[in-house]
Amino acid sequence: MEREILILAPGTHGVVGSCGGPSADGACPRVAIGEMIPCAGYALALSGARDARPYEVPRMTLCPLTVAQALAVQSDWTLIAA
Repeated sequence: MEREILILAPGTHGVVGSCGGPSADGACPRVAIGEMIPCAGYALALSGARDARPYEVPRMTLCPLTVAQALAVQSDWTLIAA
């Protein structure tokens, strides 16, 4: 199932972009492995999940959806529920 993840500006949470999520191998398709992901420093929200609190992405090189799925983090379920 294709999902749309909204990329939100820090603080205002205005939409600045979107993403389809990680590739089949769990990597971010927008950067080479080991590079900083483009959503680092922004917030993510699943399109259509109006009541869900946005997930603040720290500076990292792994897709946060891949990490949340691997760790099964309960607080991130709204982000990976699609």
